[in-house]
Amino acid sequence: MVKRVVTAILLILVMGLGIWLQGWPLRIILLVSMLMSLSEMYRAFRKIGYDPVRWAGYVYCVLAVLAQAFYASLETKNLFRSISPAMFALVVGLLLAFTVIILKGKVAFDSMVATVFPMLYPGLFFSLIITLQDLDTRLASTLALILAFFIASVNDTFALFIGLKYGRHRLAPEISPKKSWEGSIAGIVSSVVFAMLVPFVAYRLSFTVPAIADDLAVSAYPPLWCFGILGLVAAALSQIGDLVASLVKRHCGIKDFGTIFPGHGGMLDRMDGILFCGVACYVFFKLSGL
Repeated sequence: MVKRVVTAILLILVMGLGIWLQGWPLRIILLVSMLMSLSEMYRAFRKIGYDPVRWAGYVYCVLAVLAQAFYASLETKNLFRSISPAMFALVVGLLLAFTVIILKGKVAFDSMVATVFPMLYPGLFFSLIITLQDLDTRLASTLALILAFFIASVNDTFALFIGLKYGRHRLAPEISPKKSWEGSIAGIVSSVVFAMLVPFVAYRLSFTVPAIADDLAVSAYPPLWCFGILGLVAAALSQIGDLVASLVKRHCGIKDFGTIFPGHGGMLDRMDGILFCGVACYVFFKLSGL
């Protein structure tokens, strides 16, 4: 437990620094995380005999980050008006993967699935999170990134400790035997509170902190109850993300995707819930027009 807490603190510090700096420092952090996550997923599939075209997935990761960086540098966004950089990179990556697999001349459906699935999850989910730092204002992007990365952490923390103490009813015993309904509810409630607290504080800091000062009136942002709904949906999706990752691990016969983070496992073990939470934040802020 001590290793798990220390590792969590270090990860929070690194991600907090990336959110504060944004720009290329954050892009590099996310690119490295994306590449590691795909590598872990590909390694898991290889353990059960699948043969993914790994380099096609890695090319997609780099292309996704470069396309979004190029988009952010444009003064006008007409070039990607009909298709987002994330979808552009995904389409190119998928076409590349399909072409390489077909040119092998074999009926390698397992290889196709093992190559494409990681490009969708975790790949596409990562690329959507990358777009959050390119919202129209600094306050909006900072707010979106904090919520995307830390709603899941708040959910995991409360779900873990409440579940250990009060958990009696199993949530999905065949997929993740330790998760309970009691822990799940505690995680969701805490996430709703957190999702409302962050914008409450940010709205006030935006008037005094130059780094997140905003020429957009706070009144143009969604009311706090909307962020409460975001917290509810994001926390629920975060838990689904944990279970999806557990499902893949059960299928591949592994306990964790990796060992890079003591007490947490691999990169994907740490990012599984965050990725689903990030998708919820992406949809919320896009629909909000921020």
